[in-house]
Amino acid sequence: MYRISVAVSMMIAMYLDSFLFARLHIFGIRPDCLLALLVSLGVLLGQGEGLVLGLGAGLLTDVLFGRAIGLGAIAYMLAGVAGGFFYKKFYADNIVIPAATAAVCALGKEHVMALSVRMLGGTFSYFEMLFTYILPCTLATGLFCALTHLLMKPTLQRQIRKHYERHAGGGIR
Repeated sequence: MYRISVAVSMMIAMYLDSFLFARLHIFGIRPDCLLALLVSLGVLLGQGEGLVLGLGAGLLTDVLFGRAIGLGAIAYMLAGVAGGFFYKKFYADNIVIPAATAAVCALGKEHVMALSVRMLGGTFSYFEMLFTYILPCTLATGLFCALTHLLMKPTLQRQIRKHYERHAGGGIR
């Protein structure tokens, strides 16, 4: 049952990224909803699940919306793995951990994307891009991850507990 929740939440995040925030212009700033969700899922489900979900979601978004296949997949896979680093750690219950992890991952992803644009012949002022787009988007992604984590944590914990109780005969309490 929790896999259905994960799939639905990933579809919602893809919708928010590719349609809603692409058309909703708030000073040109938009959170990376899928990255925020993948970090949260990594924290909640572990590195293995974060890696698989990130790679799958990244490849899907690259094929559907991207210009370079694989670049987004690597970024999203690393975000899931980075979130999974905090799986079952006592301090991962603090909402700051997933939010900060998502912000750092978004910062790295945006720098890689800017570097790829530069390598393909694009020109832009790095510092202008940094202060007007990259840092605000990084902050927005971290805040969105905090909200996502607040919503996903109780839902997934309850569903995973039921899943293991059903399949393991009540092993987890």
